[in-house]
Amino acid sequence: MDIGRFPTRFERWGRGPAIALLAMLAAALIIAAWPVASSAAPKVRASESEQSDLDLYRDTISRVAAGEPYYSVAADELRQGGYPLKPFVTFRLPTLVAIYAALGEWPMIIIEGLLALAVLLVWWRRLEPHLPLRMLAIALVLLVGGTAALVEPVTGLFHESWAALLMALMVGLRRPGHAAAAIVAGALALLIRETALPMILAMGGLALIEKRWREALGWAGVVALFAVALTLHAEMVAGVVRPDDLASPGWNALLGVRFALNAVTMVSSATALPLALGTIVVLLSLFGWAAVRTDWALRATLLLLGYTAMLALFARPDTFYWSLLVAPLSLVGLIFVPRAIATLVSAARGVAQPAP
Repeated sequence: MDIGRFPTRFERWGRGPAIALLAMLAAALIIAAWPVASSAAPKVRASESEQSDLDLYRDTISRVAAGEPYYSVAADELRQGGYPLKPFVTFRLPTLVAIYAALGEWPMIIIEGLLALAVLLVWWRRLEPHLPLRMLAIALVLLVGGTAALVEPVTGLFHESWAALLMALMVGLRRPGHAAAAIVAGALALLIRETALPMILAMGGLALIEKRWREALGWAGVVALFAVALTLHAEMVAGVVRPDDLASPGWNALLGVRFALNAVTMVSSATALPLALGTIVVLLSLFGWAAVRTDWALRATLLLLGYTAMLALFARPDTFYWSLLVAPLSLVGLIFVPRAIATLVSAARGVAQPAP
């Protein structure tokens, strides 16, 4: 059976390292699936006694569409919902609200669906040279499993959903010497949700390492544009915040890898599986991405591992929706696992496999 023609990181490995990595992978899967009663679980802020995030976004959009200024509306809605207003990053950037207010929710649902379709087409073309048709079809199903939740009417109101699709598009579009479209997609993601910044910095850093100076300059321009927008955003927030407004409890919960994997599982089709199995699926997908030795797989790996680490280190139970940022590509790595494992097993047996 043809399981793909992409290079992995293991073709030239010796027996010792291959056996060690296989043992570590098996141990990681067992630990990830092991039940722990005291582990933190993602928490949705949607009880009858408190305003949900969805209510917050819809009410803000409705009032801005009626002609009220964004920052005073956002401050008022945050106070009514018992949300913190300090520091300034507790206010979402106004980009997405302004677009929703101008176009309406249903046109935005259609636009987001078209954006998701663009992600599917871009990654189909990206993977086509490396996978046989049957596995390419499976990869597309896995990609749909990661993006489907983002285009639901409810989830689409979350800024992370749009940033996630744009970053997946960014990584899929970027090619050596042809990065302009990827840079535009990254800039849009960053102007919608500032948490896209680490991935933009990673894209720029890799361009520098690879000595692609024009591309690096493009990413630097995106960061400079964002710095100006964020400064203006902070000044506008300062004008509506009161001394007695609530402050955020911070983002240093240190909830761990298990919480991060559970959160990623919840925002993909893996949520239909028992939690232990879903966690294994997500972890195997991360391994699959990390095993592929290409420029696009490296960037996808940084996207997935970076935001999974951010969830593990900084997220609180009620900010689990950060996991939406990795949802589109969160399952696709499974398609690379058979070849990665086969190559590792061959190396562990002392049988060298040439790179494709």
